[in-house]
Amino acid sequence: MADVLGEDTQIQKQYKESLNYMRQMGYLDAWPLYERFKAGDQWPKVTDRTRHLPRPVFNVIEYIQNHKVSSVMNENVKMLFSPQEILQDEDLESIDQALAQQAQLAQEAGEKFTRYSDTNWELIDQSDLNEEFLESGSNCGTGIFHYYWDNSVKGGIVKPWIGNMAGEVVDPLNVFFGNPQQRKVQRQPWIIISSREQLKEVRSLARKDGVSNDKIQLINADKDVQVEGYDRAKVEVDGTEKVTVLTKYWKKDGKVFFMKEASGQPVKKPTDTGFELYPIVVMQWKRRKKSIHGGGDAEGIIPNQKAINNLMAMQLLSVQLTGWPKMVYNPQYINAKDLNNDPGQPIVDTSPPGQSVLKYLTPGSVSSLASGLVESFMDYTKQLSSAQDAATGDMSKGELNATAIMLLQKAAGVPIESIKKRFYRAMKDVGRIWEQFWKVKYNTTRIINLKDDDGQDYSEEFNGSKYADITLDLKVDIGPASTYSEELAMASLDRLFDKEEIDLEDYLEYAPNNVIPFKDRLLKKVRAAKEQQAAMEQQMQAMQQQMPQADPAAEQQAQLEQQVALKQQDHQNKLEIEQLKANTAIQQAAMRQPAQTGRG
Repeated sequence: MADVLGEDTQIQKQYKESLNYMRQMGYLDAWPLYERFKAGDQWPKVTDRTRHLPRPVFNVIEYIQNHKVSSVMNENVKMLFSPQEILQDEDLESIDQALAQQAQLAQEAGEKFTRYSDTNWELIDQSDLNEEFLESGSNCGTGIFHYYWDNSVKGGIVKPWIGNMAGEVVDPLNVFFGNPQQRKVQRQPWIIISSREQLKEVRSLARKDGVSNDKIQLINADKDVQVEGYDRAKVEVDGTEKVTVLTKYWKKDGKVFFMKEASGQPVKKPTDTGFELYPIVVMQWKRRKKSIHGGGDAEGIIPNQKAINNLMAMQLLSVQLTGWPKMVYNPQYINAKDLNNDPGQPIVDTSPPGQSVLKYLTPGSVSSLASGLVESFMDYTKQLSSAQDAATGDMSKGELNATAIMLLQKAAGVPIESIKKRFYRAMKDVGRIWEQFWKVKYNTTRIINLKDDDGQDYSEEFNGSKYADITLDLKVDIGPASTYSEELAMASLDRLFDKEEIDLEDYLEYAPNNVIPFKDRLLKKVRAAKEQQAAMEQQMQAMQQQMPQADPAAEQQAQLEQQVALKQQDHQNKLEIEQLKANTAIQQAAMRQPAQTGRG
């Protein structure tokens, strides 16, 4: 207990020492600078000497970072849990009954965790978290997930429950590691997360945790916002009472503990989470030696960005000075009130003959190399950052089809494959943390919604603690999710349908939902027609059996009518599929049109 209480006294010291480390590394100044440049704030403050200088911004940094983030997110991520040993029915019969039950439980856990991961993905908006996570990584070099238990969430009708897992992306300026030279999160001795929270809510949380009133009154609002770094974080609303809250995680005897503190007073007493893993995931955008913090794209592009802006500002200033040059006149012979830009209004000159009283200053011209230099800077910056035209789709496509465009983009995106692999590794760590939450925190039975293999929703009881002793393997499956992938899928279906390898029902069933939004209704109609046709054939066969001595001519006529009906139905199906292809082509053209309009 003494060791646990010792964490209460060390947290302030560890926090200040970590702040000093980040200040020495330059993170407190560099990361806010990167954020400003991405937001387009790329010029220093205006002074008296520079107030007339043009300040154009050609935001190459944002362009490159948005492209890379989109490229990494351009594929679907699916978590697949499976038992470490997959046993067949004959294997289960040959082993001990207790072991057989354990194997069946492992199989059940793998299937249920896999299906619930899809549901959980939507519940906590993991796609939005991924985008914010990757944006932080691309800009600052480090992306950080933090998952926690939210007791404010309630649900359930048949089986009410309280609490659910939640996730957030924490800025690297607000996360402090006990050993910043150790890249692996689970080997950290401790991790501290700082946050600015409302004083009233912090005191309420401390009161619920049983903190004495004397200590609660010592939790006071503060204005210590300079360490927040970012411009908008340093300015808070007047009258708002906020306090810096420190959340600390540490490991003891293989278990993860956590606590909260504000103003040097406890808010949440040291608590055993029941976890073996820190609920924190860190990804380095570009690895740096001996550092848990990575390198971002902005770090190496800012000098180029400044050069591009300065060159464009010089050219713009030159055009302004050349188009509106300064006038020099002699006030003894020309009245300043007579000076104007009206081409039809004369200026009276009372000077002696041969004396110059008015002239224009001729500014120096900008080198003709400046324009080409700007283009070279942009092209080289994009190329070295793996954001060249072929990768972003800004190239002139001409008659290239979807397959050729996708192959060009894939070849151009090879340099960022290592970033994708680090992201997938981070998602695997996320899956392990989710598994940990399900086994520890989901310890009461609740009803959850899942999807079967056909994508249909169904409900099932779930109690994660039932599988607490089950060890599962985890694989992150990657699938395409781009528009071009959908075009390729539709092209493959078209070829199979044209060759009559699949029928209309199969065609609609496997077509992407967002390509054919109304496919459910159309599929229902096709199946109804198919069932009606089968019923007609059955009825015809029954009639033929009831008429053993039917007239051959009448029987031949009936068969002919049946063949005509089948051909008419087949013709109708082909008309519908041709109309479907036309609508699909119109939709795909409309999807590509905004991008082409934007480039124009």
